[in-house]
Amino acid sequence: MAWPPGLCVLALLGLGAGAGGSSACYDAQGQARRCMPVFENAAFGRVAQATNTCGSPPEDYCLQMGARDATKLCHRCDAGDPQLHHNASLLTDFHSQEDSTWWQSQSMAFGIQYPNSVNITLHLGKAYEITYVRLKFHTSRPESFAIYKRSRADGPWLPYQYYSASCEKTYGKRQRQYLRPGEDEQVAFCTDEFSDISPLSGGNVAFSTLEGRPSAYNFDGSPALQEWVTVTDLLISLNRLNTFGDDIFKDPKVLQSYYYAISDFSVGGRCKCNGHGSRCARDAAGRLVCACEHNAAGADCERCRPFYQDRPWARGTAASANECLPCNCSGRSDECFFDGELYRSTGHGGHCLRCRDNTAGPRCERCRPNHYRRDGHAACQPCRCSAAGSRQLQCDSSGACACKANVTGWKCERCQDGFYGLGQGGCSPCACDPAGSVGPCDPNTGRCTCKERVEGSTCDRCRPGWFNLQPHDPAGCTSCFCYGHSTACAAAAGYDVTHVRATFGQGLEGWAAVAPDGTEIPLRWADGEIFTEWDGEEPVDFLAPGKFLQNQRLSYGQLLSLLLGVEGNGTGASLPQVQLVLEGEGMGITVQASSSPAGDESQPRQGKQAVTFRLHEAEGAEPLLSAFSFQRLLSNLNALRLRVSRGPLQGRLSLSEVQLTSARPGPASSASWVEECLCPRGYAGQFCESCAPGFKREVPFGGPFVGCVPCACNQHGSCDPLAGHCQCLHHTEGPSCERCSPGFYGNPFVGRSDDCKPCPCPGRSPCTRVPASGEVVCTSCPPGQRGKRCELCDDGFFGDPLGQRGPVHPCLPCQCHGNVDPNAVGNCDPVSGRCLRCLHNTTGEHCERCQQDFYGDALAPGPAGKCMPCECNPEGSAPGREGCDAATGQCPCLPHVAGRDCGRCQPGYHGLQPAVGCKSCECHPTGSQDSQCHPLTGQCSCQPGVEGTRCDRCQHGFFSLSARGCRACNCSPLGSLTLQCHENSTCLCRPGFVGYKCDRCQANFFPEAPSSRCRECPACYGLVRDEADRLKATLQEMEERLQKPGCDACDGRSPGLGDAPRGDGLSSRPLLRGARAALAEQVGRLAGSLSAARGRLSNGSEAAGCSGRSPAKTCVLLSEIGAALRSAQREIQQAADTLATTEIPREIPPQPTNWSRLALEARALAESHGDTAVQVESMVRRALQASNTSYVLLQSLLEDSVTLETQHELEARYKEIQRAQEELGAGMLEVAAEAKRAFTAVHQANADMAKKLLPAAALGQQALLARAETLMQDLAALEQAAKAREPSARGAVEASRALAAEPRRELQRTRSFEQLQDRAASAHALATSAVSHGKAVLSDAESLLASLEGTRRVLGRRKGQAALSRRMALVRDRTMVDAQKKTKQAEKMLGSSLSVSTTARRMAGEAEQVASQSAKRAQVVLRESKQARKHASKLATSTSETQRELSRQERMAEKLRGDLEEAYQVRTEASQMAKSLQEARGSLLSDIETLNDLLSSLGNLEQAAHTDAVLNASRRQLERLQLRLAVPGTLAGRLSHLQREAERQQEKIQAFESDLAEIRADKQNLEDILRSLPEGCASWQ
Repeated sequence: MAWPPGLCVLALLGLGAGAGGSSACYDAQGQARRCMPVFENAAFGRVAQATNTCGSPPEDYCLQMGARDATKLCHRCDAGDPQLHHNASLLTDFHSQEDSTWWQSQSMAFGIQYPNSVNITLHLGKAYEITYVRLKFHTSRPESFAIYKRSRADGPWLPYQYYSASCEKTYGKRQRQYLRPGEDEQVAFCTDEFSDISPLSGGNVAFSTLEGRPSAYNFDGSPALQEWVTVTDLLISLNRLNTFGDDIFKDPKVLQSYYYAISDFSVGGRCKCNGHGSRCARDAAGRLVCACEHNAAGADCERCRPFYQDRPWARGTAASANECLPCNCSGRSDECFFDGELYRSTGHGGHCLRCRDNTAGPRCERCRPNHYRRDGHAACQPCRCSAAGSRQLQCDSSGACACKANVTGWKCERCQDGFYGLGQGGCSPCACDPAGSVGPCDPNTGRCTCKERVEGSTCDRCRPGWFNLQPHDPAGCTSCFCYGHSTACAAAAGYDVTHVRATFGQGLEGWAAVAPDGTEIPLRWADGEIFTEWDGEEPVDFLAPGKFLQNQRLSYGQLLSLLLGVEGNGTGASLPQVQLVLEGEGMGITVQASSSPAGDESQPRQGKQAVTFRLHEAEGAEPLLSAFSFQRLLSNLNALRLRVSRGPLQGRLSLSEVQLTSARPGPASSASWVEECLCPRGYAGQFCESCAPGFKREVPFGGPFVGCVPCACNQHGSCDPLAGHCQCLHHTEGPSCERCSPGFYGNPFVGRSDDCKPCPCPGRSPCTRVPASGEVVCTSCPPGQRGKRCELCDDGFFGDPLGQRGPVHPCLPCQCHGNVDPNAVGNCDPVSGRCLRCLHNTTGEHCERCQQDFYGDALAPGPAGKCMPCECNPEGSAPGREGCDAATGQCPCLPHVAGRDCGRCQPGYHGLQPAVGCKSCECHPTGSQDSQCHPLTGQCSCQPGVEGTRCDRCQHGFFSLSARGCRACNCSPLGSLTLQCHENSTCLCRPGFVGYKCDRCQANFFPEAPSSRCRECPACYGLVRDEADRLKATLQEMEERLQKPGCDACDGRSPGLGDAPRGDGLSSRPLLRGARAALAEQVGRLAGSLSAARGRLSNGSEAAGCSGRSPAKTCVLLSEIGAALRSAQREIQQAADTLATTEIPREIPPQPTNWSRLALEARALAESHGDTAVQVESMVRRALQASNTSYVLLQSLLEDSVTLETQHELEARYKEIQRAQEELGAGMLEVAAEAKRAFTAVHQANADMAKKLLPAAALGQQALLARAETLMQDLAALEQAAKAREPSARGAVEASRALAAEPRRELQRTRSFEQLQDRAASAHALATSAVSHGKAVLSDAESLLASLEGTRRVLGRRKGQAALSRRMALVRDRTMVDAQKKTKQAEKMLGSSLSVSTTARRMAGEAEQVASQSAKRAQVVLRESKQARKHASKLATSTSETQRELSRQERMAEKLRGDLEEAYQVRTEASQMAKSLQEARGSLLSDIETLNDLLSSLGNLEQAAHTDAVLNASRRQLERLQLRLAVPGTLAGRLSHLQREAERQQEKIQAFESDLAEIRADKQNLEDILRSLPEGCASWQ
């Protein structure tokens, strides 16, 4: 259906011209103009909501073909099927006539018909100004439906338009399509225009919001229409279906053909911004709002921004933009509101809030009350006028306030000087005493500022301790002097002012003048003055006479005045300076003077200077003195000097009219500065200068400054007030009469005349009274007497001095022969003289004999020779016999027990037991060194190689017990099953080993180097050997038979056919002869070996310096070894002589023998060392050959130099081992002996202690006391002995520890061969790591080339020439630096690993040589001494281990060589890769240069004259570049090779992930920069 003819016109008129909005809210001149968002379909894309939709459940519907068409075309609606659903989202999607989609409700079959309605709701999300609403129905249009709207989201639904063929019946509205002017334009019309059933499909309904409304042509002036078109939500209410009337038959097909269906729902309008915005957008909360201009705000720009309130908000129109204007707040506020009254009165409605700078007014144009400013642009300042002192709070333009009376200050904030208490009535005058105050009073409190020694609110009284308030006194008051005895005083009455004068009317009057050095200067007198000649340089002192000295304390604080004159030539007008110097009481002070020219009345001559001094400590006195010290100085003034300093004049210096103010007693009482003291107790006088009666000076003859103390004579006399001495009476004495005279007793402190009474002691000796009982006791008895009346003998004396028990016996000293403690009490009976406290284990009436169980001389002069305890050992003493010999102290011992105390076993006995004695040691006569054993354990001292308590068996690994001990088996550790041998020294061999020592492989076996075992030869060799042995046996038997003269001894068997061993049935004479010759040869060789050993021993002794010096440890060991060699040589010589003189009988009875086996064993024993040497030499040769091979290989790889430091170090360590072995043997013997001696001493001390403690337990209480002291002395001696032996024992222990640690260190040094394996393994690990790093470098290079290929592909895209050049240069430089760095690291690691491997192989070879030499030297040492043989055996074992280590290192070297070859190959590949990288780098630089030239030509395209030619040339260059980059070449082939290598070493890539990530980041940044370039910069194909 066609739209109404005025629809589009009304839309243009009402909501702005054109379909689009005005994009700019300001014109070209910056003037505001109306702007609106674009006109759009507001419903497009927004999801509508329907109250009813078909398909739930699925249903069939039919198309309406008309009433006469009986057949219906039916379809299915299924909400769950995307192809069959018709939900509400299809209302607002893109509408296409060719492929129509629609929303559809359920059919009439489901009750969809009036009065049941179906509602469709559309939420716009914001206010829109709607021009039209268009509905396109897929079926016939409804008979009745209505449109409702809401103007705000929470507002009511308002009718917008009704469509019905029955308006009054359905909606109660009459049909209407227009309004008359003046009618309410916000009413909904009802029309039947679109209510016909035809067309059956595709019918339109177009609703114009402004059609038929008179104000549509004046839309900007009609707020009603503006509100009418404002819509936030739309509601389509479908009320009644259009039918042909056939629905009354309820035919399902008919009912299924009636339903609502809408294919398009369009809403034409603009986002409402009231003319202040040209677009709408989502805010941070996701809401759709206007982007407001013209200083407007709100979702619809419906209000002005907070500070733009100068005029009321209005909608923007075509005539006026009505922009919001800012408030005028004079720059002093950021907040305002719209004031309607102000707007009506002034035309500006912006009323400012919160004005700054203390301003006020609608525009902050004036100062706030009680504020001011100096000019119109400055900030207002508060007046701050004092409310109490100012007449009003408002100040003038300068900030000054109007003050009340007696008030001053800019703000009237303080009182005038001399006033205080600022209040509402002004200020009050101060009441301070001018004599005691300083300055005016406090302006707030009125409190006066008093001088230092003044107090009171008005400063009108002196502080305690001060008096005489005077204006001229700086402190206000004078301190109380009172000679320092009182601080309370007041002004004294009865003193007048007087002056001490020097008028010089009769001469010098005692004055004198001196120079600074004490030289007297002559003075002359004339006309009332004294004078002298002065050069103006040196100071002059005028000395005052005696009347100005002595006690001048009454002049304190007063003036000294004089006239000083200088007459003569000078260059200056000023007069000389004068000082007053006072000396006294050991103090000196200098007082400065104040001078001024004298007036006419006091200046008799021209140029005289009047000088005044005030005798006060505050008048510039130096040094500073206290008031008391200053007055003390004046109280005894020794000197008064007037010192005239140098001045500008020279000539006559005169002095006249000297006057000192003082005081004297008089009736006028005008001298108020004289004090009268209130003296404390003990003092008297006006100035407390005297002591009161009954008191004296604390220091005798002290002056008035010394304190007074009460006299202390205890009422027995009086004291002198100056000297303080007491004149004592009543038989008392002392400085205070504090004691009775000698011969008298009593308490003199009572204070009565009879306090002291005569003593009742003989000879009037002194006595005293006991305070508790009052009894009188004599205190000075004659020597040897004591008692209250001296009636008893004193301690240490005996007798009866007063005859109280019979005849009188004088007191004599006790006689105890020095066996008592002279300092003890009660040593003897005071009457009989019997000794009671005998010491030193003595007893008897006079301590003349020893106690039981003690022995010695009780009368000896010293304690050391007196009685000593027997201390018999209870375990070794004979039972039943107690004590010991009184003279010798010998205890009765058990059998085989010795010692005075029976505490040890006799030599050859051990195990002391009670009641039994000692047991015999029973040491083996052959295996022990002597017959003695350990006294506790019974362990005998064994020969070398012997063990057991009695030294009766050989140690493990030794055999043949003899007088020299046991010999070492020396079984081969490789070939023997155990290190223990048989008694014939033969060892038990492993399978495949033979020989006495199991040190060689048996026949048909050969040594296997890796396992150090004998391996059996192949079976074929065994057959050949058996046949050869059989032939040898036959040949030997034939030779022996031929040697016999006859065949008497033949047993009738054929040679070689017998089963007995060869030679067992032959004649013994030839065998004995051959054996003697062989034995003689061996004896000769042995003798030669011994001679060589003795020669080497002699050389070693000379090298050790053992000739001519005291034997050291090493020298002793060497001498013992030499003795053993000499003894062996003698025995060998004897054996040779015996062998030479032995007669072999011509006839020997034929009998079977085992000489054949014995001969084989002898030959095997003789050749064992040779076989061992051959075997060792063979293994060493193979190890040396392997080491040389490794060395040649490593030398060819790295061409490194060989050093000999390791060899020298190993040789030095071997020499240290030899020296340590030699010292260890002797050191261990010495330490063992020292430890044994220390152990014996400690054991003996413990035994002695046990012996002493056992008898003590059986003593009685009295005997225990005597024994305890003796035991303490013995214990102290024992402790001293233990302390004396402790350092030696500790040194022995430390020496044993040090010697035990030395073998461990030497063992660690011998294990350096094991460290070679670790170093070789470390070298192998380094080589492996180098290979891994090399492969990782290859992998990194592959990734790098891949990144470069990616960069090449990126070059085909859009690029910016400047950014591209910079980024490509950065990537290029960083890539090449990283590649070169990693290549150098790989080469360095490869070189380092090869160097370490070479060093390890070289050290292995040198260690092998040293091991071979060590084995030979070990064999020599093994033959030289027993102790050396043990160490050599260990060294041989270490050599075998070293050989096995070298075998394993040989195998590791083979493996390492393979790894190094692989590393070399990797390094070669890395070099080739670096070369390829250099080529790629050069190629890449060339390509980049080409691209830069191309970019430069494109950048100058605008200036080029021939644009087409430049473009064609650029295109051809680019194509050539792309073709060249596409060719794989050698770099591509190398890349494929590296790719294969990377796949094999994928696990190593992780080490370089950080570098690759950085390169990738650079590449990504480059791509981002290229993509960000505009399209028009460049376009490359």
